[in-house]
Formats: sequence, C-alpha cells, structure tokens
Amino acid sequence: VPIFNRAHYGRLRSVLNAIKKHPQLELQTMVAIPAVYNSLWSAIKHGRPNSWDVALPWYLKARLISFFGLESKIVTNDFLINHLTDDGFKVNSLVPMFLDGGVSETMVKSVGLGIISLADELKRLNPDIVFVNADRFEMMALAITASYLNIPIVHNEAGDVSGTIDESIRHAITKLAHIHFTSTETSRRRVIQMGENSKFVFNVGAPAIDSVKSLDLGKSLGWESKLGGRFILVLLHPVATMSQADNISMVEKLMETLNRVNINTIWIGSNVDAGSGVISKTMKEWRQRGIFPKNVVFEKNLNPDDFYHVLAKSVCAVGNSSSFIREAAYFGVPVVLVGSRQLGRERAGNTLEVPAETEALVRAVNMQLQVGRYPRSYLFGEGNTGDKIAAILAEVKPVIQKNFVDLL
Repeated sequence: VPIFNRAHYGRLRSVLNAIKKHPQLELQTMVAIPAVYNSLWSAIKHGRPNSWDVALPWYLKARLISFFGLESKIVTNDFLINHLTDDGFKVNSLVPMFLDGGVSETMVKSVGLGIISLADELKRLNPDIVFVNADRFEMMALAITASYLNIPIVHNEAGDVSGTIDESIRHAITKLAHIHFTSTETSRRRVIQMGENSKFVFNVGAPAIDSVKSLDLGKSLGWESKLGGRFILVLLHPVATMSQADNISMVEKLMETLNRVNINTIWIGSNVDAGSGVISKTMKEWRQRGIFPKNVVFEKNLNPDDFYHVLAKSVCAVGNSSSFIREAAYFGVPVVLVGSRQLGRERAGNTLEVPAETEALVRAVNMQLQVGRYPRSYLFGEGNTGDKIAAILAEVKPVIQKNFVDLL
C-alpha cells in the first residue's frame, strides 16, 4: 500500500490497520520522497524550484544523506513518515520521484522518474497485490509499473467523477486495475460500464469515513481558542487544467471573499499538483506584503486527526478538496465548492458549488453560514470500509490477463 501524500494516509489508515491485523494478509507500505535522493542531476535538470538559492544547498544535503545510506536522516517527509511509524506501521520502501516546481512539466516528469524507481522497488518487495488509491498523478506511475510487472492491481475509489485531469487519470487506472473498490453504487455501475468484470467490482464505501467515525471530537486541540471559537476552513488546490493566471485569480477571489465575510479562518496549504508552485509563491509574497487577510491563520500541513477535527468544528468549509465532498458530508459541515475541480462529483446535500467569482462566493458562504449544520450523510459509507476491503483482499483471486466485458 503506497502512502504518497498526507491525504492518502488520512484516508487509508483504517485499510492499513485492517490489513495488518488480518491473519491471511501481510502489509507492506511505501512512501514517495523527492527525486534528489536518487539523482542530484535529475533534480537540477528537471526541477523548477521557486528559489535555486534555497534549493541547491538542500539538494546537496539530501544527496549526501542518500549517498552514505543514512535513510533514517531523510527529513523531507518527516510529516508523513513520522505519522506512519507513530501509529505502528513499518515503512518498507522509500521511492524517489517528486520534483520541485508544482508545474505541469514537473508533475509529468515525476511520473516518469517514479516509474523508474518503482520498477526497482516493486521487484525488491515482490508483492502479490499493489493497492492504488484514487486519481493522483503518482498513482498513475504506480499503476503503469505494476501492470508491466504483471502484479495484480487493486484500485480504491474507482468510478468517481471529478472535474480536472484527475478524472482521466482515475479512469485510466481503472482500465489497468484487476480489482475495483468503489465508494458508492453509482461509481460501481460506472466501472462496470467501462467494460470491467462485475465479479471484481465491490462497493465498499470510502475508508475516509472510518477515520472520521473513530474521532473523539470532544477532545480540544487548541484551535478553537486560537481562532476565536467560530472559524472557516479553507483548502484550495490548484486546478491542473487551468492556466497559472487562472489559478492565481482563483486564490485572489477567495481572499477577497474572506475579507468581505470577515470571519476567522484557517487556510491549509495545497497539494503539489501543477499550479501549486506559483500559488504558494504568490501567497507567500502576499503574506510578506501584508495583503493576506489578517484574520487568516495559514498552516502548510496538519496531521490527519487535527485536520479532521478542524473540518468537523468549522462553521463552513470553503475550497475544492475532495474531503469537503466526503468527510464533510459525514460531519454535516456546510461546504462551498470553489470552481471546477470537483465538477460533476457525487455529493450530499451540504454542498454549494459556485464559480471562482467574488460575488458568487460571498453569497454562497453567507448562505451556508445562515443554514448551519446539515444532517449527517452516509452516502459514502458507515465507517466499516477498511474491514470490508481486507476481507475481500484475503479471498479474491484476480486473473492477471484482463478482458473487456461487453454490456448486453
């Protein structure tokens, strides 16, 4: 089970636990790290960091750590590796693949470098099954590699619809995968419609619901006092199919909205998709110049439990994260979806989807603040997905040679 970013871990923790405790299964985990740990030349040639003055010393340090075999000193992914190990999971593999830059070319080159590293690591680990999650670009590298190595692929969250390049990646992975886990019955029907054998398509719900169901929301994390008790949560990812100018404009419109609404806000840093580099650079400049709204607290990362606590206790979640589709529905948190990133995605009744325009956003946020909490939705499961997945993995016997199944 590869855990390549913070969202993977938050959502797949129940799957990891269920596999680990199942008597017929053995768990191996894999974490992706920056490509420089494998090749300084690749990082310099193909990377696009915001500042070479900052990047080069770090690249040299990382390369020395890797050259002398000091894997325990790899600090770049401390956030992810530490959470895995703190929860009792062993990291069996570190896969160099990520390039700095957050632009389209570094995203696709990371896939290429990832395939090279993954080929070696999968041969070394020799798994019976590779668990591919959702629609991220790094998952595409994993699916391609496992396919050519004749390793059966499990695809989690198959059949969903979304509004950016992720949708194409998700469906491409479906056609490479041998076993399909879906979050809803609608998604299951879509997978079968794509010519997949219904015998290997299982509607199990979303494992993220397992994580949020088990939370102790009575626990105080200090955020309430820091944010004044009533706050908005913002998580805005770049849209890879939009231009840099349009991505920056999306952030600008959201900032204008927050100034108009004037409620304390916690803003979480985005993922590393194309567009993230220019967005993070722009936001940093705005904060340095004092343009960023003064009632906004910015956090680059939160650990999964802290993020879910903040989401559950926010008065409104604003942005384009898929967590606002699934986990927020379970909590009943009012959501304003910004722009096209989740276009057409199945969702509960707690969401309003609006274009990235200030007036539309202000109206939507104010409307959601007036509505308040929504009823809890079980659209994406009731919190037992991890155990369902482990039980199926222990019994299912996929055929490595796939065939297209026509609908009669």
